[in-house]
Amino acid sequence: MLARLLTFLVAIGFSAVLMAQTGHPAKGSWSGYLSPASGDQVRTRLLINAHNGDLSGDVNPGRNQVTFSSAQLDADKWGLTIKAPMPQGELVLTGTLSNLGSWTNRKYIGTYTLGNQKGNFEFTLN
Repeated sequence: MLARLLTFLVAIGFSAVLMAQTGHPAKGSWSGYLSPASGDQVRTRLLINAHNGDLSGDVNPGRNQVTFSSAQLDADKWGLTIKAPMPQGELVLTGTLSNLGSWTNRKYIGTYTLGNQKGNFEFTLN
């Protein structure tokens, strides 16, 4: 009888772990580079928060952080567009989330504009 009870409790414990959710696929701390068509790469960090399906966050969190003016996710294509009012002009990141099943190699890759500058970017979830 005791063995059955312990087996039942273990099964309940495992089922709770198996049904646990990992959260929003864009949420977290991302780091990577803005790569302008001409010039040096610029190391950049993003901190993306998710609450009830709404995204918010900061570019370069810390003393010089800039809060997103908008963050839109197209869940059908896993496309993510982030806008932020940087000192050099509006930053617009337009890209796609990939490797969604990975915690070690999740990517956000696309193109950006920053004022009149254009280029590519690649961020990895930390």
